[in-house]
Amino acid sequence: MAGRAAAEKSLDGAWEFDALTPSEKANWLRQAMERMEQEMGARQAREVMAACGRKCCHGASKLAEKLGSECLSLRELVTKLNAAGAGGGRLRVRDAHTITGGYDLCYCGQVRQTKAPFPDLTYCHCSVGWYRELFESALGRPVEVEITQSIVCGARTCEFIIRV
Repeated sequence: MAGRAAAEKSLDGAWEFDALTPSEKANWLRQAMERMEQEMGARQAREVMAACGRKCCHGASKLAEKLGSECLSLRELVTKLNAAGAGGGRLRVRDAHTITGGYDLCYCGQVRQTKAPFPDLTYCHCSVGWYRELFESALGRPVEVEITQSIVCGARTCEFIIRV
């Protein structure tokens, strides 16, 4: 993980965050992502954001773990997760090892009011970590999650590929 100095530079100005308007918060976070990438590199910055997403998934991961223990197939699990609204409610089984998912709106209150698109997908790796936590809790084994597009980067929807 990143060293303390890199973290401090990335979070420059964070003490003012609570006083910002929603669009100012989104702008600050866009700039923080740029600082994180400069200070620790894109790969590590994305790992930091994925770790945040894993923590954010706590309640949904408990539901997924319960459903995973009850379901006899991946298709049944996905059907029940969709019925519960988990993961955007539009999860689809593509094949025996692949699920697609996505959001039709940005669920993150911290950035959905952005006035300018984020330059890359780093911030949205929070959702990568969220989906990873959801499906690893449900299936009891590691999964890979790839984000292919994001609303805050200018796309109409957020799209993910989950490989089990």
